[in-house]
Order: sequence, then structure tokens, then C-alpha cells
Amino acid sequence: MTPKISNAEWEVMSVVWVKAPLTATEVFDALPSGHGWKQKTVNTFLTRLVDKGVLAVDKKEKAFVYAARVAREKCVQAEGDSFLQRVFQGATGDLVLHFCERADLTEEEVRELEKLLKTKRTRK
Repeated sequence: MTPKISNAEWEVMSVVWVKAPLTATEVFDALPSGHGWKQKTVNTFLTRLVDKGVLAVDKKEKAFVYAARVAREKCVQAEGDSFLQRVFQGATGDLVLHFCERADLTEEEVRELEKLLKTKRTRK
């Protein structure tokens, strides 16, 4: 089971997934400046993510170096499944309809959805 990751931890993990391996200072420097966090706050998030098993940490010379232990796709899947159950009681069709009705989809995105639905239809 993939651990629950807070919104702030997602921001940290987004940096790690793209740029790892990183030191805590490198993670801090790569984060958007608008969050207003201090280095100590980022260190706390990193420690939590290590404790949750999402991050691996290695001691390299005088710094700790962080890398993902869990792939982004696995965390996205777990978060999506959780959202689907919490908000739509597992009704996938309702979720897809909800987002399709509200999204400004490009022609390419509409074609991709149509292709996916056609594939789903022919599998039955």
C-alpha cells in the first residue's frame, strides 16, 4: 500500500521525482519560492517522507542525499483511487463525466478520449 502524502509533501516529491538524487538544500532551492517555507520546514517534510517509505536517504560525505523509493505513477494511482472512493464512491464513469463536463479539452484530448472509449467498448 502506498502511504498517504500531504499536499506539501507532494510539492517536495515533485522536485525529487524530477531531479533526484538531491541534498536537502538542493530540494529547498528547487522548490517554487511562493510557498514561504524555510529550510528546516523542507527538512521536516523530507524526514516524514523517509519515515513513510516514500524517500530513500543516503549519507554522502557531510550531506544526506534523497531519492524516491516509490515511483510517481504509483503515488498518483493511489491518490486517484483514494479520491475516486472518497468523492465518487468508486463510480469511475461519474468521475470521468464530471471532469469532461468542466474541462476545456483540446481537440487532441477529445480524440484521445474517444479513442480510449472506443477501445473500452470493443473489449466488452
